[in-house]
Amino acid sequence: MPDPFTSSLLAAEHRRCTAMLANSVEELDALLDPRLMFHHSNGAVDDKPTLMAKMAAGRIRYVAIDWSEEQAVQLADGAAVLGGRMLTVVSVEGLEKRLDNRVLQVWTQSEDDWRLVAFQSTPMPA
Repeated sequence: MPDPFTSSLLAAEHRRCTAMLANSVEELDALLDPRLMFHHSNGAVDDKPTLMAKMAAGRIRYVAIDWSEEQAVQLADGAAVLGGRMLTVVSVEGLEKRLDNRVLQVWTQSEDDWRLVAFQSTPMPA
């Protein structure tokens, strides 16, 4: 059973994945830090406004997200790294892609909840 720190961080990531699958920009707005750096597996980078705009316009739609091998590391009070493997099905500009990536995230915690500050995905070798 995960410790309370890991449980709360994984719960925040679960809420983020649920919001992405539902394409809920309102939920994502609450979970994404204003300083967000979202590095896609193709090398593209979005900040929070550009990622939110792409999702709101339907240019990016998540169909499935499956995490495994999760590891959470507390860096300091209110700062953490979450890594693992993520299998994702995503529609980008109407083209469906299946992604098998290693993912590294940086989270910060305020008094009310965790916020995602950085996301980096790297494709697994074929």
